[in-house]
Amino acid sequence: MAGELMYEGNPKHKEPWQPGRKGSLCPRELGERAQVLLSESEPFEDKRYGVYEGKPYCAQEHGNGRWHGYPVGWKEVPEPIRRQWRRQGRVAGKDIRRYWDTEKHQ
Repeated sequence: MAGELMYEGNPKHKEPWQPGRKGSLCPRELGERAQVLLSESEPFEDKRYGVYEGKPYCAQEHGNGRWHGYPVGWKEVPEPIRRQWRRQGRVAGKDIRRYWDTEKHQ
């Protein structure tokens, strides 16, 4: 299916015991919601951004139309997307303040 976004998890965002460099960890409860989050995400340059329960996520394509995602801080979400989602009511100012820096919530 041309143009369809396919989620494929990356262990470095799921398994903290994995050797080597680790990425920010996805919450376990996100689970199967990850595909929906990717499908509802907004593109910006070579990444995509989504929001779930006030927390922002970023997705990157890692080949063959497959994407993996991970939590980020709101400071990493492009300003045009933050503004758009605030206007649309998809995210509240309190969520942006609370999750501004993802390192505080690992």
